[in-house]
Parts: sequence; structure tokens; C-alpha cells
Amino acid sequence: MIKDPPLLLLRVVLVLASAFLCSSQDYDFGTTAAAAPPPALEDCNGIFFSYTFISREKEFPHVKNVSAQSWAFKSEVVVINAGSEELKGWKVFVGFQHREILVSADGAVITDGGDFPADVGNGTYLSGYPMTDLKTSIDTAGDFKQIQAKVEMTGTMFGIRPKAVPMPKTIRLENDGFKCPAPHLHGKYIYILLLVTYMSYSIWLLF
Repeated sequence: MIKDPPLLLLRVVLVLASAFLCSSQDYDFGTTAAAAPPPALEDCNGIFFSYTFISREKEFPHVKNVSAQSWAFKSEVVVINAGSEELKGWKVFVGFQHREILVSADGAVITDGGDFPADVGNGTYLSGYPMTDLKTSIDTAGDFKQIQAKVEMTGTMFGIRPKAVPMPKTIRLENDGFKCPAPHLHGKYIYILLLVTYMSYSIWLLF
């Protein structure tokens, strides 16, 4: 026999309220976590460079003309030094092709010194900042904080259909001593693997 029904009822209410509050905490930041680098990184003994499309959201004003509709996007560039030589002053090219306006690039600056927001619809060059150099795994005991640079970008793009995945036309490393093969496209990310080229030595391209 239940001696104190009101007290029992109060406990039930508190438990249900607690469960409701926990399930209501969505923590939706409007983004999807960037995809992990592809397994090909395991076979890289040079420079790994990737661009990952993370998310997009329709901006105001909402218009019926697809080519005039703007979308806020988030993407990420990753440069990893998997080689045996330090990469000094890393610089990359991202071949944007959807009338992009770059609003921010946390981890890099526009190489020519331009300010944000910047019209990058024909592509843009990015230089690492504040992390300009990427050390080697050998000299850092495999410390990814010193051999890897991440650039988190936000911006606006135009003319994208709702289900399309807007990727750059190409990406490439711009440092001297490297030659870029054609990028590999895997869903929402695109990547290349490079080996340093020394004088008369052969150029090795990893696929």
C-alpha cells in the first residue's frame, strides 16, 4: 500500500521533466562534422591536401530564380605534411566556381592580402596563418598539431540546386618543388597526394 501518493506523484513528474529537458537539448550548430581524411593518407609520404564541403543553408532573400539564390556554406581545407622535409610557408589554390564570396577563413589568409568578404568565384590562393610552416612527423613525434593545418571557411555561393554538392573545380598546392596530379573526388571531399620533386629525380604521383 502506497502511504504517500502525492510524494510519489511528485517524483514521477520530476523524472519525466528531467527526461524531457535532456531530449530537448539538441545542440544543433547547423553543421555536419567534416569527413575524416580518406584511407589514402596512410600511403602518403609527401603532402596531403584536401577540401571538404560541410554544409550549406539558404540565405535571404529567398527567390525563385535558382541562379540568383544565395546559400551560406561551410567548408574545410586540410594540409598535412606526411613527408620527411618541413613544408615552409604553405600555400594552396582552391578553384571555387559557384560565384563564391569568402567571408572568413580561420587558419589562413588570402595570399594577395585581400580583405574579407572577398569575391573568389574564379578561385583563390590561401596562405597559412598563423601556422605558416608544417613540421615533419619525425621531428615532432607524430604530433598532428604541428604537421597539420586546418582552415575552416564560411562564405556565400550562388546558383546551386537544393540537392547538389558544390565542389571546387580543382585544388592544388602552390609551393615550389611540388607537382600536383589530378585531384580525387570522394563525395563531399576532394584530395590530392604529392611527393616533393628534387632536381633531376623522377616525379612520383600517388593515386
